[in-house]
Amino acid sequence: MVIVSDVMLREFVTEILKAAETPEEEAAWVADCLVLSNVKGVDSHGVQQIPGYVKAIQEGHLKPGAELEVVKETAATALFDGGGGYGYTMAREAMEITIEKAKKAGVAYSGVRNLHHIGRVGRWAEMAIEEEMIGIASQPGGVYVAPWGGIDRKLPIAPIAVAFPAGRHKPVVIDMSLGPTAGGRNAILALRKMRLPPGWMVDDDGKPADDPAMFQRGGGAQLPLGQAGLGYKGMALNMIIDVLSGPLLGFTGTKGSPFQRRGVFLGAINVEAFTPLDEFREGVDAIIEDLKSSRLATDFTEITVPGEPEWREQERRLREGIYLDDEIYRRILDTAEKMGVDSSKYKGKPGKLEITHPSYTLKHRYE
Repeated sequence: MVIVSDVMLREFVTEILKAAETPEEEAAWVADCLVLSNVKGVDSHGVQQIPGYVKAIQEGHLKPGAELEVVKETAATALFDGGGGYGYTMAREAMEITIEKAKKAGVAYSGVRNLHHIGRVGRWAEMAIEEEMIGIASQPGGVYVAPWGGIDRKLPIAPIAVAFPAGRHKPVVIDMSLGPTAGGRNAILALRKMRLPPGWMVDDDGKPADDPAMFQRGGGAQLPLGQAGLGYKGMALNMIIDVLSGPLLGFTGTKGSPFQRRGVFLGAINVEAFTPLDEFREGVDAIIEDLKSSRLATDFTEITVPGEPEWREQERRLREGIYLDDEIYRRILDTAEKMGVDSSKYKGKPGKLEITHPSYTLKHRYE
C-alpha cells in the first residue's frame, strides 16, 4: 500500500488532468470529486479512474471544457445535453438547477445525456442535503448484470443514491449499485486476488463463478440482487434505473457504450413542501435510533446505517492519509509521466492498510 495525503493527491490529479487539456478549474473540481471518493473509502470510484479518463480524452470519448445545454425544460423538470464532457461537471450544474427548481416547485427532476462517468453517485445526492433537501441520483454504469433467468450481460450495474438530512445523526446517504459489485470495486478485488461470495457471478456457460479477474477480462456476468430465488426483484430494480436514464431521456436503441445510450437521472425533494424540517429531522433520527436498538446477529458488533461507514472512514483518512494499492498508484504515476507531469514529489510513503470499509471487510464472504 501507498499512503498519500488528500491535499497532495488532489494537487497531483489536478496536474495530470490539466496536462490532458482539461481547463484548470474543471481539473481541480474533477480531482476533488475523485479524491473525496477515496477519502470516504469508496476507492472503486476514486483516483484509480485517472488512467481511463486520460485515455478517453485522447481517444475523443471525453471532451474537457464542454458546456451543459438545456434541451427541454419546465418549472419542475429539465433535460440537458452534456456535450460529451466530464460527468462531474455536468452532474454538478444539472443538480444545482434541479435544487433551485425544487425550492420553488417542491420537487424537481432532471436528466442529462451525452456525458461521461459521474463517479460516486452519492456525491450528487449529497448536494441536496447541503440545502436541507432529499437528493436522488443515478447513472446506469456498465452493462454487467444478467437478467433473472439469463446468463448474458444485459442490465446496467445501476448505481443509485438517495440522501436525506437527519438531526442528531449524520445525514443518511444510501449509495449502492443494483448489482453485486461495482466494476471499479471488482477491479480492486481482482487486484488483491480475492474471491467473490457464492451467488454473485456466473461464467460464460452459466456456471457459478467466484473469480473477479475473470469478470475483468470480460467473462461471465453478475447476477441480479436477491438470494434464495429472489433475483427477479433485483432485475426489477435494475430496470427502473435503466428506464429512468434511458427511454425517459430519449434513448430508444441499444447501440453504443452505456455512456452513449443512457444518461443520468437526478432529483431533489424540498422537505418543507411536505412537512416542517425540524419534524422531518426528528423522524429520521427516530428511524435511525430504532434500527440501532435491534438485538445483534451473530458476528456483528453494531448496526450501522447507510452512509455511516463512509463518514467514519472520511474522518480516519483525513487524519491518517489515503491508502492506495501499489499497482493502482503505479498506473497513476505512469500516466503522469506519459503526460509530462513531474511525479517526483508525489511518491507517497509505504504503509499497510487496516481495512475498515464494509465493501472490503466481510472476510467470511470473500475468503
